[in-house]
Amino acid sequence: MIKIKQLTDTSFETIHRAFANAFSDYVEPFDLTLEQLKYMVERRGCNLELSFGAFSDNELVGLTLNGIGSWNGELTAYDSGTGVIKEYRKQGIATRMFNESLPVLRENNITQYLLEVIKSNTSAYKLYKKAGFKVCRELDYYKTEKAKIGLLEFEESNGIDIKTITKPDWELFKSFWDFYPSWQNSIDSINRKIEHFDILGVFEQSKIIGYGIIEKHTGDIPQLAISESKRRKGFATKLFYSLLDKTSSEHIKIINTDNVYEPFKHYAEKLGIPDGIGQYEMILKI
Repeated sequence: MIKIKQLTDTSFETIHRAFANAFSDYVEPFDLTLEQLKYMVERRGCNLELSFGAFSDNELVGLTLNGIGSWNGELTAYDSGTGVIKEYRKQGIATRMFNESLPVLRENNITQYLLEVIKSNTSAYKLYKKAGFKVCRELDYYKTEKAKIGLLEFEESNGIDIKTITKPDWELFKSFWDFYPSWQNSIDSINRKIEHFDILGVFEQSKIIGYGIIEKHTGDIPQLAISESKRRKGFATKLFYSLLDKTSSEHIKIINTDNVYEPFKHYAEKLGIPDGIGQYEMILKI
């Protein structure tokens, strides 16, 4: 008999074991060590008291790891990972975990549920649509080996400097944005693990005109933006190459750029960075 309950008293070793099993055949590689998984869910604001597991006797056979935080001004649950181990699939367990979690989330003043689903994962997409989720936007995914990134020419400009920023001015940074970052690329997500990121600013005559952020050990670039009036002058390219020097990873990831933002698509193509499967960002008012 399957019982759904919160993961409050479940060891992270147990959670990792179930997660590794559930995602062993996922459409995108998700082979994480215990420490890597812990880091990932902590960055996404995971709260085990508001995360849920499906137990067969004492075995954890399915789980939903929820991040909790503010999204568009509302207290939100974010699905950091939902999976069921292979032997227990097609029994409605994921649906049960979701349905039984909603009253608990509501009791904790959470008003909406946010998630992302890979476009090729049609079964999960249909499940979320049936549950009432609506697509907010489509998100693109880019990943490549650092060594394969093309070298673009750009003109060195006098008075242009790239400097490390230790105290980010987020309100200023937001003025450079054309779209809002996804949950895992958000300001809150970066601040939770800020010691693992390098933040670089582009300065013109000592005035900041853009910035970029890279996760030092993974090569993940969650944010990169240039002031609108300073684009197409090579500043983004100079900044991008400076970011590459800050990571020890052999791979670069730029995940969850807004699909409708054509300038980045063209820029990635020039750099020779192939686009991946992409995702749907979906939300449900609860």
